[in-house]
Amino acid sequence: MLRSVIAAAISCLIAMISVVIMIVEGTITPEAWALLLITPIPIAVSITTNHDLVDEAPDSMEDWDEVNEEETAGNVGDPADAGFDVPVL
Repeated sequence: MLRSVIAAAISCLIAMISVVIMIVEGTITPEAWALLLITPIPIAVSITTNHDLVDEAPDSMEDWDEVNEEETAGNVGDPADAGFDVPVL
C-alpha cells in the first residue's frame, strides 16, 4: 500500500514538473514530452514488484504414469505413425 502511494506521488510530481516546463518555456518541449512519457513507470514498478507472493505448493506435481508409454525394443518405429512429417531430400 505504501509503495503504491509513493509511486503515485512520484508520478504526479513528474507530471507537474512537465507542466511547469511547458508553462515556463511557452511551448511543449521534448523534455516535457519525455517527462510525460516516463510518468507511468513508477506506478508500473510498484505494481509489478510484489514481494508478498506465495510460492506454489508442490502438491500440483503429479507422479509420472509409465503405464501408457509404448516401449519398442530397439525399434525406432515409423515417424509418420508418431505424427511427424517425413522430410523430403
